[in-house]
Amino acid sequence: MSEQKKYSAWLEGQATPPDALTSALDALYGADPSPAAARRAQQAVHASLAGLLTPVYYDRLDHTPLGPIWLAIGGHGLVAIEYDGSEANFRNYLFKLGAGQPQRSDARLATIKRSLSAYLAGDSERLGLEVDLSHLTEFQRRVLQETRKVPRGQVVSYAQIAKRIGQPKAVRAVGQALRRNPVPIVVPCHRVIASDGSLGGYSGRLRSRRKLQLLRLEGVALV
Repeated sequence: MSEQKKYSAWLEGQATPPDALTSALDALYGADPSPAAARRAQQAVHASLAGLLTPVYYDRLDHTPLGPIWLAIGGHGLVAIEYDGSEANFRNYLFKLGAGQPQRSDARLATIKRSLSAYLAGDSERLGLEVDLSHLTEFQRRVLQETRKVPRGQVVSYAQIAKRIGQPKAVRAVGQALRRNPVPIVVPCHRVIASDGSLGGYSGRLRSRRKLQLLRLEGVALV
């Protein structure tokens, strides 16, 4: 892989942090870059260092109606919620997100785990948890922020979300952004369905079954 391709891969979040830092440095010093390319490489180095040094705390919530759930929190809120999978896979996922250096901590996640557990058990109707979407693209953030506005007990279509963010033709892109939602449940992508009334996609191994469970929990009756 060429140095430019390594640098591009870092920008897309595909490399692990140590490789990302090496690739960013190589991209900066391995050729005679333009001032704009040098600035981009320097930003990549700074972001990579921040990812290596900033902790992101995670833990697992067991025994939920949806199965085990991994959660991770950074300095500004939840950065990831993931169904199923091993601890190693979740740590790798956090690296790919660029959320920070993973550290497991029951104490750091205790309050969030209680809130999410109560919600999934039907003992609470509100999830007022902060999320940190800063590591996502601008388009992804707009889609997810708009999705957070969909009230409990209601559903909207992918086309409606696209229209609400001012890009009515970007229905497919909206669907992709929601399928890659790093904080499902809290950012309620399960409340977004296809225009024909079908469920549409969802994350995790059980996919539509989980989406249907969440909608039923929230009082949405779908045939």
